[in-house]
Amino acid sequence: MQPKQLLVVEDNDILRKTLERYLARQGVKVTTTRTVAGARDLLTSHRFDAMLVDINLPDDCGLDLVAPSSESAVPVVAMTAEDPTRYRQRASDTGVAAFLEKPFALMALYRILKCVFAGHRCLPYCTQLPHLKITPTCTQP
Repeated sequence: MQPKQLLVVEDNDILRKTLERYLARQGVKVTTTRTVAGARDLLTSHRFDAMLVDINLPDDCGLDLVAPSSESAVPVVAMTAEDPTRYRQRASDTGVAAFLEKPFALMALYRILKCVFAGHRCLPYCTQLPHLKITPTCTQP
């Protein structure tokens, strides 16, 4: 089985490198970038199974990377350290697969990614990690 391809869009160098190392150890092929523009460039030349996207990026809002629902749309797991109530509804409305509040546990993130890789849409269950509910409560897209 081919490793899942994940695009991580995160401007914090320490978190980006931590995510890359941890997820690589879990067998996920990780490609990273710091900006929305960099993500758009990578999306034109690579195929990804999912994206992990910070909402507040230096050049734009990470939610702008969420494509309209279609068979070819790449599922997005959005994350933010800012006030989550400010973004939670917009994230849901744009169609993200899951929404994470920073800080989060790496193991919990991996559980969410496994769910998303399996084709599940996890909202609203993945918004609070202490109350994380993964399959079978996630709904198929």
